[in-house]
Amino acid sequence: MLTEEQVDSYIENGQVTAPIKLNEEVIGAIQTKMEALFETRPDLTPDYLPALIEMDRSWLEFAMLPEILDIAEQLIGPDIIVWSSALICKSPSKGKSTPWHQDAQYWPIRPLETTTVWIAVDRSTTENGCLRVVPGSHKSREIFSHSINNSDRIVLNQELDSEVQKQMVPKDVVLERGMFSFHDAYMVHGAEPNHSLKRRASLTFRYMPASSHFDRDLARKKTEELQVGDVSKRQIFQVRGTDSHPDNQLSTL
Repeated sequence: MLTEEQVDSYIENGQVTAPIKLNEEVIGAIQTKMEALFETRPDLTPDYLPALIEMDRSWLEFAMLPEILDIAEQLIGPDIIVWSSALICKSPSKGKSTPWHQDAQYWPIRPLETTTVWIAVDRSTTENGCLRVVPGSHKSREIFSHSINNSDRIVLNQELDSEVQKQMVPKDVVLERGMFSFHDAYMVHGAEPNHSLKRRASLTFRYMPASSHFDRDLARKKTEELQVGDVSKRQIFQVRGTDSHPDNQLSTL
């Protein structure tokens, strides 16, 4: 759980690192599952692999860890839906970068209140391309100007315009194995390539309050306008509390 001061820090800065770590049994299970997946599916791109739960529902086990949901509840309330899951595994010396962006730019949730948990499967450092954030960039609840960048050197085609980037002062989120961090959907964030000789793997889940609407029509519109992946058929799950929005199409646990 977060202290009151840590919750206030999340509200002020848009990111907070949990004061606890996942135990080695849990993080080891995540690592084993991840490595088995990439070994059996060499066609998959490890730099960014979304929709894990759609591929294998057993990933839900980790999305429902009490130590993660307890903190998510402090940030977005007691009624929680998990709507996205992904592995971000940067290979040594060649892992791709993540351009500066806001998730709010392309996520189809209204009202757009959602938080991402970023779990370090490996130690995440400046050298191997840790998560980088711009503290306070979420506070205005404004979506800054983005452009489409289809470079094959990055994992996402949405990039904050260069003039906006010049005003940003980033912070590295360095995490030991098993540590995890939360950040807000409006938070400007990104990551450098992996320049080290060690892998940098992470697992992410995105949670929204059940009072928000996962708008599948908006998802299709975002795909058409922004050329982002289509999440309109994404399976979403109530992992705590009850669903209070009549239009959410929940999958059964």
